[in-house]
Amino acid sequence: MTQPSELSRAEQLQAFIMAVEGKPVEWGRDDCTAWAADWVTEITGKEVPRLGSYSTLDEAHTIIDEAGGLDVLWSMALAPLSIYETPFEPQLGDVGIVNTSRLGHVGVIFAQDGVALWRSFQGTALIRPRARDIVKVWALPA
Repeated sequence: MTQPSELSRAEQLQAFIMAVEGKPVEWGRDDCTAWAADWVTEITGKEVPRLGSYSTLDEAHTIIDEAGGLDVLWSMALAPLSIYETPFEPQLGDVGIVNTSRLGHVGVIFAQDGVALWRSFQGTALIRPRARDIVKVWALPA
């Protein structure tokens, strides 16, 4: 279990990003969904139920399609941890789903100034989604 940190949320997020920086994505381990789930565990100390077992993009899409969408899958995983969707603007360290023009829905961790971080095929990437492209946001406890 993760112990409370002396670091600020921004410092925690920076360290979390640096742990995977420059590494290609490993499906089922640190892709956009697994990475964001690990962030939830890092912040809350609660293990997020794995969102299915997969080792390829195609396997991940099968699980997502069977669940009815990535947002549905995430809602089912976070509800037992008492983490629910928020109607408010994403805050530093919140997690969510963003609709991208190239890849569809991806799991993200929100940073400051409207930036969302996600694990792309080549490593960690940032995007600045428009409000209409933010599908769901789950607020993590402070």
